[in-house]
Amino acid sequence: MSNYKKIAEEALKKALQSKRLNESVVYPEGMSERMHKQLEEDLLNRTHSLGKHPIFPDDDESSFEQKIMGERFSEVAKRYKRAFDTDTIDEAGVKHNMMSLVKDAMELESKHKKSLEKLAERIIREEYDMDEDVVEIHAELTPSVNMVGTKKNPKPMATETQFKNYEDIVNAKEEVYKRRFLNAMIQGAGKKVNHIHHMVDDELTEMDPRLPNKYSKMMSAADYMYYIIPEMENGINGGVVRVQFPTASNPKAVIHAQAMVFPVLIHELVKGVMELLSAHGLPKNKRIGEYVINKADFLAAEPWDMRLGPALWGRFTNLIDPDDFNLKHHIYAELAALPVKEFNMKMREIMANTKEGKKIIANIVKDVKSDLQEDEFNVAMNEIGSDEPEKSENYDTDETLGSFDFKELFGGSDEGNSDTDYDTGFDINELL
Repeated sequence: MSNYKKIAEEALKKALQSKRLNESVVYPEGMSERMHKQLEEDLLNRTHSLGKHPIFPDDDESSFEQKIMGERFSEVAKRYKRAFDTDTIDEAGVKHNMMSLVKDAMELESKHKKSLEKLAERIIREEYDMDEDVVEIHAELTPSVNMVGTKKNPKPMATETQFKNYEDIVNAKEEVYKRRFLNAMIQGAGKKVNHIHHMVDDELTEMDPRLPNKYSKMMSAADYMYYIIPEMENGINGGVVRVQFPTASNPKAVIHAQAMVFPVLIHELVKGVMELLSAHGLPKNKRIGEYVINKADFLAAEPWDMRLGPALWGRFTNLIDPDDFNLKHHIYAELAALPVKEFNMKMREIMANTKEGKKIIANIVKDVKSDLQEDEFNVAMNEIGSDEPEKSENYDTDETLGSFDFKELFGGSDEGNSDTDYDTGFDINELL
């Protein structure tokens, strides 16, 4: 009887431990800063917008999200301390000073708007090797960011969708998870270049010597706020991006980004490029595509994409050899184009940082190098849409409309397409 009692007590103890945040995993030893309690609870219960994602590897001592959130939070806190030359972080001061930092930056930028807009465009074109005849970029610094037409709903939309069968339902739900992951990668890539302005510090200093330091403080504070304010989606929109995909009448893709300050403008432009690349990952059927967008793209998810996305993007790029880093957008597009089950399997290995994950990246790099030449990105973009027919107002959602193939754009593969019963080619501009 005593043995039974001992076993029961041990089981209860383990159950209670499993319901506690593993602080030794989330917070490195010696770190006194803590994220908001609500975020800790959401991490623990996996009730956030990326919770229980099928791509996330299992972990014995904590969830994958706890681990990568801790890594990212530690990185953000260290960057904040460097920017402000401090050993401690006053949360009230972070919140109080943020708007004044933005206001000061806008004032310093006011005499250099055009130069900064051109500089932001140049940074993106160099980073992604994009010529002007391939992607049209409009970069605008403005105090009034126009959010009209962004099509984001506060929460996932309830939609009436007629599925062919139960397998169709299961696949659609898997596609939603895939889109959620790609959205986090989009935000993560954008966040990872928030501090890319350091690469042009000399040019910024020529405009105004105060700009580099002001940007460092402002963006460090902005990053930190995502971990001390749970509902960041209710804040002021500092930037927005709109993407127009190539059509028969305009064979160029168009990225139109607006932001209040220069570093955020770069962030939005990167999101625009990543949205073009992530189009590989959308279902080929318009009806299913609409279902996925309505379920996966919503405002309440964006803060969590900002918190977890940089760590996810970092795990992906860390497996790319430094000599091949310039191919990261090709590699990402190849992965995004994979059928959802294969995508989940390969991304899980990459996120777990396994030998198999490294092999997956190495194989894609090998394929990209053999299939692409330096100018293929530009050539493919110019060819997209050349055979697209006139768009009809009335069409069956399962009917072929013809158009550009985003897999061709960055060398994506059509092999193993899980949607072989669906035709490709609806106008993606109608979805996004």
